[in-house]
Amino acid sequence: MTTMNPLTLAAEAERQLDIFRTCIAGIPYERKGILYSEMLFFSICARAASPRRILESGRARGQSTLILARCFPDLDILSVEYDRNSPDVPVAAERLKDYPKVQQLFGDATQLLPSMAQKGDVALVDGPKGHRGLRLAINLLATGKVPMVFVHDTAHGTPERRFLETHFPETVYSDDAVIATVTHQLDAEAGDDIPAENRFRNGPPSAGYGFSLACIPYRPRNYRLALVRAVLDGVMHRLFRRK
Repeated sequence: MTTMNPLTLAAEAERQLDIFRTCIAGIPYERKGILYSEMLFFSICARAASPRRILESGRARGQSTLILARCFPDLDILSVEYDRNSPDVPVAAERLKDYPKVQQLFGDATQLLPSMAQKGDVALVDGPKGHRGLRLAINLLATGKVPMVFVHDTAHGTPERRFLETHFPETVYSDDAVIATVTHQLDAEAGDDIPAENRFRNGPPSAGYGFSLACIPYRPRNYRLALVRAVLDGVMHRLFRRK
């Protein structure tokens, strides 16, 4: 599967549901963490790129890291967390102790990951948030080695979503109604953690489902210019919020 459009992704999600359920069996939902539906979206998109490794920025309690280790057992996973003194660190270490292909690294992912990237890596950015996360995604794509970058917390109406819709129109999202119609059933445990306007009740939510994971495929473009635009967009957003 190489076509990145919602209909194709939804069909693949339907085929992968039971396989994914087996992969995540026994992994409890982390409150306000990345949703199972979003990780299935990651899985089906990433497999289209035949990844060699997975880079992760923002490990926290290891929820997404553990799911990645289960779903991609043959791949090395390089996970970077900024604060080695966080109380989440020992929790993640305990959860990931039986997965030797996961490297639990510490430092500034905005500096580390672009320098560590190798041809065929895919990346998941779940920290830093906001425009810093966008800039990390752009820098990873700019290496020309990373065929696909995922950015979490890109819901409708956020500045990050507006930026991607304007400058990276090829991006696809886990909250697309066509995809969420299939994948939302994985999130029964999330319950009230999902904002009311983003829940899937008797039909697709108008605001988009869940917290939203963006999949940005590599396309030839002027990434230096895209980075400048992201910096300026972030500055304008901060100025607007102060008014």
